Amino acid sequence: TLMLVRADPDTKAISLLSFPRDLSAQIDCPGHAPFVSKINAAYATCGPKGALRTVRNLTGVPINYIITVNFRGFRQLVDKLGGVWMDVDRRYYNNQGGPTGYAKINLQPGYQRLTGLRALDFVRFRHTDSDIYRTARQQLFVKALKDRIESDRKSVV
Repeated sequence: TLMLVRADPDTKAISLLSFPRDLSAQIDCPGHAPFVSKINAAYATCGPKGALRTVRNLTGVPINYIITVNFRGFRQLVDKLGGVWMDVDRRYYNNQGGPTGYAKINLQPGYQRLTGLRALDFVRFRHTDSDIYRTARQQLFVKALKDRIESDRKSVV
C-alpha cells in the first residue's frame, strides 16, 4: 500500500492520499531508466527510494520523510496501542489460507477493538470487493489509528 500523508502543524490537520496498487505510473528507480508499470512495482522493484521518487514525480508534491512498515511492524504498532476501535461494516470471511492463498479471516460486523493481527486482516482483505474498497478500509483504519493515538495523548495530559 502506498499512501501520501500530509501533516500541517499550523492547522493540526492530516490529509491522506492513497494510491490504488494497480494504478499505471512511470516508475523512477535510482540508477535505472524510467518505465511504466503498476505503482506497486515502484517499491517491489526499486525499494523505498524508488517508491519515494515515483510518488514525488507523479504528484509534484515535495516529500520530507518516508515511513516503511511491514506486516510485523504494523501488528506490533497496533498491539502496542492496545488495539484500535473500529466499526466493522460487515462480515469479512475467508477460510482458504496458505502460502499461495489469501490470509484467513473471520471478522464479524460491529464496533470492536481490533488487535494487530485482526487489524492487518481487515486492511488487507480483498476477496469479494475491489482495491478501491480496500483502500477505503485502509483510510478508515488510519483515521481510527489517529483517533486512538490522540485519545492516548489526551489521557496522559
